[in-house]
Amino acid sequence: MDLQIENISVIRERRQILKDISFTVGRHEFVGILGPSGSGKSTLIEILSLTGVPSSGRVLFDGNQDIVNAAEEYKKLLRYVPQHNTLYPMLTVRENIWYAARLLLPNSSVQEVSDHVNLSLRRVGLKEHQDKQVFKLSGGQQKRAGIAAVLPGNPRLLILDEPSSGLDPAMERKLMLLLKRIAESGTTVICSTHVMENIRLFDKAVVIDKIKLVGQEAECGKLLDFLPTEQLLQKMDENNEDYAAFFEKLEADPDIYYWNAKPETSESNNLIRFFFGGVGEVLYPLRHILSLFFIFLSCFLFRVLCCLLDCVLLVRFPFVRQTFDVFERHWRLFGRDRFLLISTLCLPFILGFLIVLSQQNESNIYPLLFFALIISIWFGMNNSVRGVVSERQWFIREHLSGLNTNCFLLGKALFYFLLGFIQIGFLWQTLRWSCSFFCLETLNEKMFLLDGLLLPFVLFSCYVGGVGLGLFISSLVSTESVAISLVPLFMMPQILLSTVAAGNSVDSFDLPERIRPIMIAKTNTTADEESFLPGWEDKPATEIFRWASFFCYSRPALFLLELKVREHPDQTVRNGEQIHLLCLVVGTWTLFWLTFRFRRKQWQTQRYG
Repeated sequence: MDLQIENISVIRERRQILKDISFTVGRHEFVGILGPSGSGKSTLIEILSLTGVPSSGRVLFDGNQDIVNAAEEYKKLLRYVPQHNTLYPMLTVRENIWYAARLLLPNSSVQEVSDHVNLSLRRVGLKEHQDKQVFKLSGGQQKRAGIAAVLPGNPRLLILDEPSSGLDPAMERKLMLLLKRIAESGTTVICSTHVMENIRLFDKAVVIDKIKLVGQEAECGKLLDFLPTEQLLQKMDENNEDYAAFFEKLEADPDIYYWNAKPETSESNNLIRFFFGGVGEVLYPLRHILSLFFIFLSCFLFRVLCCLLDCVLLVRFPFVRQTFDVFERHWRLFGRDRFLLISTLCLPFILGFLIVLSQQNESNIYPLLFFALIISIWFGMNNSVRGVVSERQWFIREHLSGLNTNCFLLGKALFYFLLGFIQIGFLWQTLRWSCSFFCLETLNEKMFLLDGLLLPFVLFSCYVGGVGLGLFISSLVSTESVAISLVPLFMMPQILLSTVAAGNSVDSFDLPERIRPIMIAKTNTTADEESFLPGWEDKPATEIFRWASFFCYSRPALFLLELKVREHPDQTVRNGEQIHLLCLVVGTWTLFWLTFRFRRKQWQTQRYG
């Protein structure tokens, strides 16, 4: 592939980063972008890799196609390796390359993808390390693994940003020799670096220096020269300068080495429902054990179904294939972290037991149900609040390789739904076991009223809403620590703006209260009714409290369960609360989807370390 870079300039926050950069890259050339730190090399690489946008100028490929106007076609030819490692550290080398190859070769069979993976491993010399997890590799091996992840499909253009950073001289030379061999095999390679020791390996060198513009204290990058490496070395020899002195004088006074060389330019997921009812009287004592069995059996059958899809359907339907790959990768990562796996599966048992242990007021079951709902919401937020912010760099790289945004989101959602399916199933059964274990007869009778699918449905709905909130937070912030710190801000209203916190959970629905079922509040509100708290009827705080609670999952979720326990006969009221809960869940996920799409455009123009 040939590239023509024409008058590229970049201005960010009123500061000039690059100014009038122009040069041409021929087919199968190994081109180095050289310059001191802060000269704008990474900014230029971002523009060439479509992760940055120039303020002016353009980049053409294959003669006359603009990379902006023909971005989709350009992405198919491009492979980009950022400065920081974007491999999944808990996955093995082969697994990382496998998932990358699945994205890069969407129409290939499983065997063809496997052949490309084996070839990439051999080209970078990591065949014997293919089963090692990435975090166990040395720095040089991780760099080579990152390159191997973009080699499937024999790309026409390979762009790397500071690939040798952090390596010792010996490992750096091995890596540069690898890139040289890749270029000789038919791939155009562009590589930025500030290390000059291996400059002789480049076919051509782009030298960018820092200059000061009039009226600007900060420095910006300016093309110093673009010429074959032999000519650059010859000019350095004429001045009797080594590599270190060359860069030192570049930083001190660019005019000393400004040779004025003329640059070459040219033109519903449906909820998987459990079936526990209809068990014979003889098997009734084993009912809870069978419930757990069905949970594990459902997970096993789901895995078998995924394997069948992988063999039959995924090759023909790229959208389904990408979604499944994202889901499967998340499941592998989750299973590799044994402490996370054990703690996630044990939490429902521990917290469910503590709920029943602390809420033994047999005359009022609503606090027990309320805390079960709150824990379900927290499960969803805790599982997903790091789900986007921690994978942002990986998503950007994979999106450039052809990963569909909706496939990425759907794959994550399926993973969180399956994880919630297990957690909520364990929590639900733990509540039932604990009530029986403590011989709380009245609570058992009220729990019996909730026998069936209503309680797990409401708990799972709250969990899905919590996942949506967690992903929304994760898309909104820039760091994991900020995401975690915002969880209480979204969790506390679920607790405080509830009938349990207000102290009126056992009162009749017909009494004037600040928080009541939507349909009852709509039909029973009269002008002369007395306020639940005297003096609140004329204060705006009443309406603020009422409307704020309207946006909390805990309000309609708890009322749905209360209506069932109280055996409220009005089906219209129950339908109204179901619609309210589902609208909140759908609204949260819509807000997350819009936020993610908006933020994605910003991420591609930002650099994360």
